[in-house]
Amino acid sequence: MKYKVLLAGNSKKLISNFFLQMDFAFECMTSSVLYDDLKNHAQYFNPDIFIYCMRAETRDDLVTIASFHDVLGKNDIPFAAIGDSASLDFASKIPNCVPELSIKLPMSTTDMEDTITRFIKRHKASLSSAANIALAKALNDNANTAFETLAKLDTVFEEASKEPEAKENTERQPEAPDRHRILVVDDATIIHKTIKSYLDTRYEVATAISGKIALRFLNTKEVSLILLDYEMPEMNGPAVLEELRKDPYLATIPVVFLTGINDVEKIKSALALKPQGYLLKPVDRDSLLEKIRELVD
Repeated sequence: MKYKVLLAGNSKKLISNFFLQMDFAFECMTSSVLYDDLKNHAQYFNPDIFIYCMRAETRDDLVTIASFHDVLGKNDIPFAAIGDSASLDFASKIPNCVPELSIKLPMSTTDMEDTITRFIKRHKASLSSAANIALAKALNDNANTAFETLAKLDTVFEEASKEPEAKENTERQPEAPDRHRILVVDDATIIHKTIKSYLDTRYEVATAISGKIALRFLNTKEVSLILLDYEMPEMNGPAVLEELRKDPYLATIPVVFLTGINDVEKIKSALALKPQGYLLKPVDRDSLLEKIRELVD
């Protein structure tokens, strides 16, 4: 069974390790460090744990995480942080930003996976114990009829014994009926934040920091449009587009390149791949919205 992990933070390397080296244990999703983005991901993804991957965080970032900690607590989602001793110490000085699980780097990927898995299991066991207390209370209640008592016990027992099951199929999670999902693929998190600020009121914006992570995301979620960085390490935009074209479903999704290149020949090469358009960085808000309206709305 895979546990669902929501990831955020500035450590791109660490986030990539979750997707590429711990994918047998975890189903992962990334989020920007924007409060509304974090809150929406917690609501729709319903993770088993939230993990903050730390690297040179600002105080404003940690204050946002501290506010999000309240949302996690209300939904029984534990908060974990991974970073070096200085980063973890910095976070501990922010009110309400102390995680339930702190993982100090350096640590091997295997040990990290094992530590997180054991923590999730203990957390679920504690929730189950709380459910058992509720069950005992139900047993002691003076129900009006035997039928009412049995019905109450059945309900409590069902909730106490629930465990997320691994999906047997690969059906993609659909978009909300009134809110198109747009995937931004870029190795610069500042681009994620900028585009999300432009689109957040009208669209659901998902983000990926590499082509490989984007392709994994697209195997599980439906999207209406992909905003794809042309220049990325390891797997650049054209390579990602080639992979998309191999899948009959993914090939139908409109793709718009995001590029900072001003080399005419490179732009011609990008257009030769026949995307649905391209936008130059820094991305102009009006041009972006106009392109989305043209392709999606």
